[in-house]
Amino acid sequence: MNIEKASELSLTILKEVNKHIIGKENTLKHVMLSFLADGHLLFEDYPGLAKTMICRTFASTLGCDFKRIQFTPDLLPQDVTGSEIYNQKTNEFEFKEGPIFADIILSDEINRATPKTQSALLEAMAEYQVTIGGTTYKLTGEGKPFLVVATQNPLELEGTFALPEAQIDRFLAKISIGYPSKEAEKVILTKRIGRKQKSFDVSRIIDRNTFYNMQRTVEEVYVSDEIKEYIVDIVQYTREMPQVKVGASPRGSLDLMALARANAVLEKRDYVIPQDVKELAIIALGHRLVLEIGSWLSGTSAEILIQKVLKEIKSPRRE
Repeated sequence: MNIEKASELSLTILKEVNKHIIGKENTLKHVMLSFLADGHLLFEDYPGLAKTMICRTFASTLGCDFKRIQFTPDLLPQDVTGSEIYNQKTNEFEFKEGPIFADIILSDEINRATPKTQSALLEAMAEYQVTIGGTTYKLTGEGKPFLVVATQNPLELEGTFALPEAQIDRFLAKISIGYPSKEAEKVILTKRIGRKQKSFDVSRIIDRNTFYNMQRTVEEVYVSDEIKEYIVDIVQYTREMPQVKVGASPRGSLDLMALARANAVLEKRDYVIPQDVKELAIIALGHRLVLEIGSWLSGTSAEILIQKVLKEIKSPRRE
């Protein structure tokens, strides 16, 4: 698939999703870019802001299988990955797939599960496979995407298990949705009255094999030496800031480049420009920074620091 076709399909998908998710065009664009870049996504926001609806709607338009896993303290690793069950008729153990065997998985309130269960999911995210009873099962392959969208509530911390920094680093991007504007919320109410039911119909735009080919198109986007150096300068600067205890990792550089390439595809370009990097630096790097306690107490955030980095680092001229 060429870049122009991938861009047209991506814009058509966004148009369909925007019919149902009102007033969040920029957020939905970032979700689309994360999916195109073949990366896992972390939503951190308050309840009731359509996180599940966004995932389900995208899955429907992409023609992908969708599974939702509600994470709770009593959830076991095999409840996610699957397990072997003894068949009395055949006197053999048979593998029963868990909900992780889908194209798009919503891991709802991931920080409510125990670290052991979190690790089972995050290992699958990193390896794209699970091993049960000595047998390895692939989660992705030719024509089959595998994307995990995790959510966590930033308010309710009692009885939760915070994700370690090393595990948060496995997510390509972290996105906050935010409350809709007054006008957008009125449109939401009007649409609900108009359709006379809670659910709504979503048109399937493509199938999952086409989506898989769109993801492969991102690999054809050219990244110049100047852009690569620009990305590295940004990431290394985060490691040198006195307000930061732990800066972004090399995985952060790779993920920022992946998002920038996906944005180029969306804009029908076969090359990355500095604006691609600037636009996506916060969602690609913000969750990877560990701030010094003094910086955190003073109200400084990772987003503010990355904005400062972008001002300090001189971007290359547009080619």
